[in-house]
Amino acid sequence: MNPMLLLLALLAVSLAYPGPAWDAPKIHQSPFCLQLHGWHDMAGALTFKGTHHAFQGCPASGGWSHSRSTDLVHWEDLGRGVHTLNESYEGMASDEIPCSGFVTVDDKGTPCAGFRQCGSSKGTTGLNPAAHTWDVPMEIRCATNENLTSWGKPEYIYPLYFYRHLPYDPVRPWRETGPGGDGKWYSAWSSDGCNKTGGDGSQKRPCNPGGQLELLSAPTLRGPWTQLPPMFTTNVTCSAGACAHGAIKNEFVTSAYFGGLAGDPDGGSTRVVMQNNAGPTYWVGKQQNGGKFEPFWDKVGAVGHYDYGSLTMARTLGAGPNQVAANGRRVLLGWISSASRDIYRPASQSLARDLTLSADYELLQQFVPELKMLRVPASHTLNSFDGSGGSGGSSMPADVKIGGSQQLEVIATFSWAASFEPSTGFGVSVLGGAANLTIDCAAGAPCQGHVNGKGGPIMPLKTRSVTLHAIIDHAIVEAIFNNRTAMVVYAFPPSASAMACSLFGVGSGVKGTIETWELKQANNFGPQP
Repeated sequence: MNPMLLLLALLAVSLAYPGPAWDAPKIHQSPFCLQLHGWHDMAGALTFKGTHHAFQGCPASGGWSHSRSTDLVHWEDLGRGVHTLNESYEGMASDEIPCSGFVTVDDKGTPCAGFRQCGSSKGTTGLNPAAHTWDVPMEIRCATNENLTSWGKPEYIYPLYFYRHLPYDPVRPWRETGPGGDGKWYSAWSSDGCNKTGGDGSQKRPCNPGGQLELLSAPTLRGPWTQLPPMFTTNVTCSAGACAHGAIKNEFVTSAYFGGLAGDPDGGSTRVVMQNNAGPTYWVGKQQNGGKFEPFWDKVGAVGHYDYGSLTMARTLGAGPNQVAANGRRVLLGWISSASRDIYRPASQSLARDLTLSADYELLQQFVPELKMLRVPASHTLNSFDGSGGSGGSSMPADVKIGGSQQLEVIATFSWAASFEPSTGFGVSVLGGAANLTIDCAAGAPCQGHVNGKGGPIMPLKTRSVTLHAIIDHAIVEAIFNNRTAMVVYAFPPSASAMACSLFGVGSGVKGTIETWELKQANNFGPQP
């Protein structure tokens, strides 16, 4: 055999997706380094000159995995551009990979990746002789080409000194350029309400105040930076208006911050904080010009979870680089994994979701419409059921075809009268029964939407109509109920022939429609490094 062909064959085997071949995703972008041990946060994301760039942490391969797309559907793996360097600035000694950070565009229009080193054996003792090993600065490395595949030397934009080691994941810096904006740059990063210098005993954990976003301001991205009072501190999460005080007892993790969303009743001035301690959570509220972020605690759906399954550590891109103070498209991308941080386990980049706001400040999400290009027209099925069937069954004739595939899109609608109370769960079964996409109102309001038991409350509260939109990509099921309750769940089909799609539980009282398409492959056509 040709030595090069043999090498390629061996490479293909070594980079195989974990598990049987029918588990491997064909729609979700899945670089091989995501299957390896470590964190795979969406370390940075940027839309630059019409091209979307997604960077996920890959510590086992020495940097951030870089994927590029022009349509949010087909992604090209560009390897590891932001990578490990030996850094010795002002006494620090670090050869670890860049931690989760951001990608923004500087005052001259150049894309820059920003982060702190994940670790160091020495802190910046040249700036502060008492610096701890975790006291390493925020840095940027700016792109030297428009493909964002080559990066310049580190530039250190401000130091950090705190009581104990934390990741200090930064959000993307932004300029207050909108109406009423002061034109300054702002930078926030993840911390907790107890991690202050001074050693007076209030730094102990668990941290009762909860997670926190620190805040600085500067005239330019490169500074000089001035620290301001914290932007946001809370220990409270909510779901369908039910709030859990004390749920967050440690630092915020991989925070994101954005505004300018379509549908905002206030024309784009409303903003959103996201983080991932105590679940992938969000708060919708107001903040500007270095002030405190004030969530809409009184509005159901303005505080909640952006995913109830395996999607976490998400960031946004779309429109321009200023995702806070400039109106435009906001697209969410994150890390999905079947088991956190186990070595050699299935993991991928999530499908892209458009984020908008409702008239009541609820955070809405739906699959980006670009994904429709994957539909196979000849495979389309559309059927209705009128709620006249027997209990536990469907009123559709037995010979009606509902499309089945391990690459499948499902849009189903369900409704029931005010006089009817569903006593059992109902919904759509896919992958030959390996995954049940369920609406369960048996326990009373609110109804729950879930996939194999993983899910959350369906909004709006007391609704009697539900639209379920799901994309099945072999073992990965992404489902969104009423554009509000979303989850990514791994459901492993028992064989390559486990494709069947069917309704269940839609007997007497529940009516609606079900529409399906088989989907073409979009990604992972060969080994990806």
